[in-house]
Amino acid sequence: MSTAWAGGADAIAERMEKMTELFVAETRKAIYTGKSATHCEECGEPIPEARRKAIACQYCLPCQTQLEQGKK
Repeated sequence: MSTAWAGGADAIAERMEKMTELFVAETRKAIYTGKSATHCEECGEPIPEARRKAIACQYCLPCQTQLEQGKK
């Protein structure tokens, strides 16, 4: 059986792993860019500084969790 890429299955697996690493890196860049809000847009409570520095966020952790779970 021949493959479309030279190098066989190992080369394909290696290429897929590299593509996954690049995708993850780009996704992380998108998550960590932007400016965080100082207060939650949902409940108005202050967002802890550590959270604001870790990721660009607009919601406190409890509200973010509820939004992700579809509860708000």
